[in-house]
Amino acid sequence: MSMGAMELGRIYTLNLVSQDEMLGYVDTVSMKDQEHVLLLSRLPQRRLLEHVDLDKVEAYWVTTQDVTGSIQPSLEQIHDLVVSRVENHTGIAIIEGIEWLISIHGFSEVLRMVMKMKDSLHRKPWSILLVVAEDIFDEVQITKWQREAPSWNIPKNVEFVEFDEVAEDTEELELELNEKPLNDDGSTPLSFLVRIPREGYSKDIARRRILQWRRMGLDVSSAEPALFQDSDDKGFEIYKSVERKVRRAIELDNRLDILLERGHRSEVTKMRFRVRQLTGFDDVESRIDKLI
Repeated sequence: MSMGAMELGRIYTLNLVSQDEMLGYVDTVSMKDQEHVLLLSRLPQRRLLEHVDLDKVEAYWVTTQDVTGSIQPSLEQIHDLVVSRVENHTGIAIIEGIEWLISIHGFSEVLRMVMKMKDSLHRKPWSILLVVAEDIFDEVQITKWQREAPSWNIPKNVEFVEFDEVAEDTEELELELNEKPLNDDGSTPLSFLVRIPREGYSKDIARRRILQWRRMGLDVSSAEPALFQDSDDKGFEIYKSVERKVRRAIELDNRLDILLERGHRSEVTKMRFRVRQLTGFDDVESRIDKLI
């Protein structure tokens, strides 16, 4: 089943251990294009872009702020939205922030909403996943809650989608950040990533590359407008300009390692910060040339 061990027509509870892992699962499900994916998140869309493709996920930010793409932490609004989607398509709805809703409305009211949604799922090709970020139930409450929404864990055999295909003749990505030791000054080492050609470019590829750059500690916010362009040609031009800056930043960052070995720790720290903000390249390069 594409939703792991989840059965259609049922509600489950996920005790949140890692939001990245949970959103990775959402992303994986959405990439299969087999069902509608509805996500009610505690993260705004700008943050969600780092994790999921908003063209493939119907996402709402659960917040008291009245902004585009948001939904109030109202049990009625949340219930009505989910039920309206359940009446159509095949899909999965993921609702984060259950502990926040309980703190606002109380356990009994939230449980009542869950029971109503459960009734709406009867014989429908949908599943609902309620994400709880902390241990908030007492013994009596957990028994009642589990009766309506039993625990569920993200399957260990889920293959999370990684950026390893751009075009048929493109080399595989060579980035294993978790296995690389930190630099002597505690910074994350930078790695050159294979260039993305125009024929291999898409919003999804760009989003994944932006996430990889961020994981290396680079400020690539200037690449985000590429994700909102109607034309991939325009999006690629924006992406390409940032890619050029990133490659220069990595070249300079590697040269800073030499200065670090020679004892210029304080200066390296300052220059490395500028480089990873993708600013001050000429000044940094000039200073490196003087010190080496």
